[in-house]
Amino acid sequence: MSLATLDPAAADAPPRSAWFSAAIGAALEAQHGRSFLWSAPTLSLGIGTYFALGQEPGTLLLISLAAAGAVLFWLGRVTGLLLLAGLVLWGFALAGFQSWRSATPLLAFTTGEVAVTGRAVSVDRSSRTRLVMILAPEQIGGIAPERLPKRLRLTLPESAGATPPGALVTFKARLAPLPSPVAPGAFDYGRSLWLDGIGGTGRVTSQAIEILDNPRTMMPLESWLSAIRAAMGARIHAALAEPYASFAEALITGERSSIPPEINKSLLISGLYHILSISGLHMWLAAGSVFWAVRAVLALAPGLALRFPIRKWAAAAALLMGLFYMLLAQGGTATARSFLMVAIVFFAVIVDRPALSMRNLALAAVVILVLDPQAAIEASFQMSFLAVLGLVAFYEAWARWRADRGAEEGATPHWSWRLARWAAAAFIASLVTSLIAGFSSSLPAAYHFGRISPYGVLANGLAIPVVGVLVMPFALLAVLLMPFGLEELPLAVMGKGLELVIAISNGVAALPGANEVIARPPLTAMVVMVSGMVLLCLLAGPVRLAGLAVMALGALLMLSAPPPPDLLIEATGANVALRDAAGHLVPAQPRRARFAVEKWLQANGEEVSLAEAAKRAGWTCSHGRCAARVRGRAVVYLAGGEGKPLNCKGMDVLIADFPLRGACRSVTLRIDRFDLWRHGAHAIDLSGPGPLVTTARGAQGRRPWVVVPQPRQLTEPAVGSKSAP
Repeated sequence: MSLATLDPAAADAPPRSAWFSAAIGAALEAQHGRSFLWSAPTLSLGIGTYFALGQEPGTLLLISLAAAGAVLFWLGRVTGLLLLAGLVLWGFALAGFQSWRSATPLLAFTTGEVAVTGRAVSVDRSSRTRLVMILAPEQIGGIAPERLPKRLRLTLPESAGATPPGALVTFKARLAPLPSPVAPGAFDYGRSLWLDGIGGTGRVTSQAIEILDNPRTMMPLESWLSAIRAAMGARIHAALAEPYASFAEALITGERSSIPPEINKSLLISGLYHILSISGLHMWLAAGSVFWAVRAVLALAPGLALRFPIRKWAAAAALLMGLFYMLLAQGGTATARSFLMVAIVFFAVIVDRPALSMRNLALAAVVILVLDPQAAIEASFQMSFLAVLGLVAFYEAWARWRADRGAEEGATPHWSWRLARWAAAAFIASLVTSLIAGFSSSLPAAYHFGRISPYGVLANGLAIPVVGVLVMPFALLAVLLMPFGLEELPLAVMGKGLELVIAISNGVAALPGANEVIARPPLTAMVVMVSGMVLLCLLAGPVRLAGLAVMALGALLMLSAPPPPDLLIEATGANVALRDAAGHLVPAQPRRARFAVEKWLQANGEEVSLAEAAKRAGWTCSHGRCAARVRGRAVVYLAGGEGKPLNCKGMDVLIADFPLRGACRSVTLRIDRFDLWRHGAHAIDLSGPGPLVTTARGAQGRRPWVVVPQPRQLTEPAVGSKSAP
């Protein structure tokens, strides 16, 4: 006899399988109509898969995937899962076609001083005394015309002269291939340059650039904007003292090169560095201020306010302000993305749709990813998208909770109590916003930059209200009053606000433990954690709590990450670092390859300079020979000893910054200048029975942006172009 027959209540209860099926059905029903919200994550999945490949897919495969995605998208009218699967395929194909559009021949060797002639595409300031020129070369000494890169990225001193965009120029320069990652799996800056059509880098060596021809076509808008930026910068510096003038200029015109390094460092440590980048915060404050100001002014005329849609007029004015701000700030990628998101929100106001919603965020993200697929793997898009995603999800949940709770009825409190309650609510909202946005954006920030801001919530909670009340509104007012010469008073108020922001930043940066750097988390763990956060924000109903479990899984993967390599070798052999028993990196050379070694230290979670790290125990160096024992193996690093007799006895690993040729063949592992030239930076793991070697170019795979090195005397660089589909 079963227990159910003994217990009538148990007999009437539905079987567990039926309850489980009902729960699954209810969870799926709650997701009805939310398929479009997943469009950006699924597109990003396809884009990320393309960039993670070790070999370039063929054009026929890209066309086939795009066609399959279109079929699935059509069938997705029946079920959203097919639609999302189609978007994954489209994301993959979009990234592949962007790669094809960007394809350019690659400079594959370092040149001596050569004559370069070409058209200046853009000239931007990189520091107080140096500029960066993007050049479309027409002639390079020793390189055939059909092998010329589409564009070169060149650095030059400001003293070389101002070059108007579009001008035909000639000069002497030393050219180099695109940079390879400083370590296997590190950030691939060369890929980012290649996707912008840049096939080589270099520096101008001429004392002055000769302009052969003026721009082919006049660019009145760009010339007008350049003149406005220069005039605004002069007005700002005339009205404010340093460093507030440079800070104000960065927020108004986007020019950040003159900001003192100590201000940059303070803002970075405190978690306020995002204030310097004209992105979502600034665009919202500028366009939002115009929206509310225009609407308030129009509302003063009752006849106008009652008869016409002044809210839509204000939204149109805010759109125009956002467009002008984007152009004035030189239209950087992050600024353009922010304007697009703002534009979609205010366009929703114009067409009587909800302004701030998950659907609008998804639409903005999809448009960005379609226009610029590589944004999916860049820190700026990931941080801004996740921050806004977290905020919208929280405030939508808060609004639903308030609606379910119902409005509280009671006597109207005194105006002073209402004012105090409003101020407290504004401060709490600022803290909550900072907490959510800070946590959401901290995941990609930890992976890309290896830095967290423990007091970022406090800093942003104190500084953002100042920026929103004293800085950006008065910056906007100053810009509007500049044509009349009346900008001094609003700039003075803005300067006081910036003074307060800097004081907050310095105070927070001085707190114990404020300057925290962490070792770079594993990519797999970070993808799992971000996926969990997306599930938490986009799923509806109790099932969204599954996102917390996925995030916990990501944290476990982070804790169980494989051990880091024991040796790191710079791409030219200029320096080698070992990992000591405490996990710290110890460079062999105190001055060479500073950029690469400091990137190693940052990825290892160490905030120390190259010289400080080189003082640690580990290497014994004498006359260009450095020796160490790592995991019981004898490691020798030779610097500048080419042609000298070598004593190879007792070596397990030999590293040389010159060609070893046939020397020391008995050594288990030899890495010389030729190996580094072919394969880039090396990482060596000595924890197993034999050395395990990984290389930067091996991690990059066979992709069109990966430089295949060639001897300097050859004049034909490797080509990273692909056939047209």
